[in-house]
Amino acid sequence: MKSLSKIIFYCIVLGITCNLVKLFFAQRDLESILAEAVFPWYYKVDFIGDVLISFASLGSFLLYNKYFPKFISVCYVLMIFLVIIASAADLSTTLKVPSFFYSVKGIGTFINIGILFFTADTLNFPKILKLFYGASIVIILGGFFNLGKVGLGAGRKEFLLAIRDYSVFLIWVFPYFFLQDEPDKKKNILTLAIFLVIFIFILSSGSRSYLLIYGLYIITKFKSQLQTKMGIVTILGLVIFAVAGYFVLINSSLSGTFDNATTNLTERGTEDSRSSQIIGFLSQYDTDYLIQGVGPLKKWYWNGIGMYSFLDNQILLIAWWAGLPTILTYIYFLIKSLTLKSEILLFEDIKGLKMTIWLWIAACLGLAIYIAVSSEPYYYFLSLLMGMNACQYSKLLEFENE
Repeated sequence: MKSLSKIIFYCIVLGITCNLVKLFFAQRDLESILAEAVFPWYYKVDFIGDVLISFASLGSFLLYNKYFPKFISVCYVLMIFLVIIASAADLSTTLKVPSFFYSVKGIGTFINIGILFFTADTLNFPKILKLFYGASIVIILGGFFNLGKVGLGAGRKEFLLAIRDYSVFLIWVFPYFFLQDEPDKKKNILTLAIFLVIFIFILSSGSRSYLLIYGLYIITKFKSQLQTKMGIVTILGLVIFAVAGYFVLINSSLSGTFDNATTNLTERGTEDSRSSQIIGFLSQYDTDYLIQGVGPLKKWYWNGIGMYSFLDNQILLIAWWAGLPTILTYIYFLIKSLTLKSEILLFEDIKGLKMTIWLWIAACLGLAIYIAVSSEPYYYFLSLLMGMNACQYSKLLEFENE
């Protein structure tokens, strides 16, 4: 069991590393990728990473599913089964494009949700968390480099081409670390500083939803601390830090970036690009395919864009292409997880797990942009958080004691 657990661990480490390599370089080349539809070498590396995570997901399911509530295992298997059924008619086409297997509508993407079962490996799982923490720092450095290349006076489109995928990764991954109270005070200060820096990325993306999510995490972090003198001192220190940081920014080479990010966000204050999209989509929804779905290759007509495969509402999107039973299974999996008493709290003071799941549900309903159930590092991380919340650690502890 220990040898198999180690193999699974190395598959996850190598798999996530491959995904992060693709994330880092693809963001750098995003403009040319979108314009020319050319996918360089790191997309092959990413595919290898996803295959490794599939091995790890299935291995983790077989090895650790007994430490999770039965509904988690049932929902996981059922989602894969239903997606296979929805994809059956298009398999002859999709199998000719292996990368489609791990796309937003790919079977492999749903297989890889099984990475959540690895959270029962209490020896190796914390090392995966450290990998994501380190990746966040590297991505922030890469993001500042990209912002520097954009130059002064950039618009929202230029900002998105420079840091869009980085921002999505950071807003879904790093808040977990921000919410925890580490015994090492220096690490707490470093984590706080990193989270404050992430605000520049959220502001530059011009995303009102991510700005809201960012604010909710700030409130959650300091809600209890505001009741103590030390907490009030900390808040005042943050205000001073923010003011000082502002004056540094407006007098640096990034001043134009900061000013234009603020302007872009202000101009988008009353913009609503989703309501018309959802209305247009629903007007074409064929209820004859309510149960089995239309399949992963179908498209709908979006006025002004043309034939389109996606939607800024992941609940509706999955229901459309994979069928009502598939999305109901996924929703049940998420909601039921929230009703569980998180047993990890019996052993460690872990914060923010349920809040993250709630925010993910809201995001899937249309709150956030550029997200999906996908083979992306941020979704693998979210799956791991869901696993942490659902794992029955008391059963695991009994086994280890035996």
